[in-house]
Amino acid sequence: MNFGYIRQHWETVFVYFILFALIVLVGATNHLFLSSRNIQMVLLAAVALGLASFGQTFAILSEGIDLSVGSVISLTTCLTAGLINGRDQMVIPVVALVIGLALLIGFANGFLIVKTGVSPLIVTLGMMSIVQGAALIYAIGPIGEISPAYYFLAWGKVGPFSFPVLLFGIVTVILIYVLKRTTFGRYVYALGGNEEVARLSGIHTGRIRIYVYMLCSLMAALSGLFLTSRMGMGEPVVGEHFMFESIVPVLVGGTSFLGGVGGIVGTLAGVLILTVLQNAVNLFGISTYWLWIVEGGIIVSAAAFYLKEKI
Repeated sequence: MNFGYIRQHWETVFVYFILFALIVLVGATNHLFLSSRNIQMVLLAAVALGLASFGQTFAILSEGIDLSVGSVISLTTCLTAGLINGRDQMVIPVVALVIGLALLIGFANGFLIVKTGVSPLIVTLGMMSIVQGAALIYAIGPIGEISPAYYFLAWGKVGPFSFPVLLFGIVTVILIYVLKRTTFGRYVYALGGNEEVARLSGIHTGRIRIYVYMLCSLMAALSGLFLTSRMGMGEPVVGEHFMFESIVPVLVGGTSFLGGVGGIVGTLAGVLILTVLQNAVNLFGISTYWLWIVEGGIIVSAAAFYLKEKI
């Protein structure tokens, strides 16, 4: 065992210990939890939340935040199901369209933050209102249907493996590599650590911030594409709870609200903890509103802790 690694990354190790303890506790108190069907449902739930939270990780690491991810998810599901409308031949062009639109939204977020100097909180809150309004103009209720081929995204299998879970694992590995092994990843950490120092070091901080928000919107769109396949239709408010829910795993996983500290490995543990808790709430018949209270408490506590640390 590498004790040096454990000392250096004790926060991440502790979060995974909490995850393991939670799984043991829930599994010991409810025999349905460890059934193959239930485990599959937990992993599928982790895909949608994980994709959105991974994008949010990049935003928070750069000392920002993106409150528009939920509305991007909602708009993605509406456009995808509404435009495909059961036709296999529309899958590729529609997916390309919604991904392009998400990148444009992310670019607009980053550009406005860089050029105006307005807080990411305010800019992305405004963008959330714009995009959510567009989704509700396009559809005031469930809309469209997906094509037979599109079901594979959420329900397909590659051999014995669930396709969405396998794809989620690949995306996770890619993003970990991007953060830890690429110049872009190092620049994201530098931007969150101290933007002025990063700028004086020759890093084009404005360009990196724009790329971060484009990536965040892209991950939200991927989450929306997956949810569309899972639901079989578009829903204009399905992304509502992701606005804050995508933040919770990032904070639980050890990423600092002040930026520059944390990463995808910790966020993954946070995602699994939250999805296990959500599943446990359902299995024990507890009101989901209690989980909302817990999630809100985590966000408020983390914000207060890091604000005090900054002062």
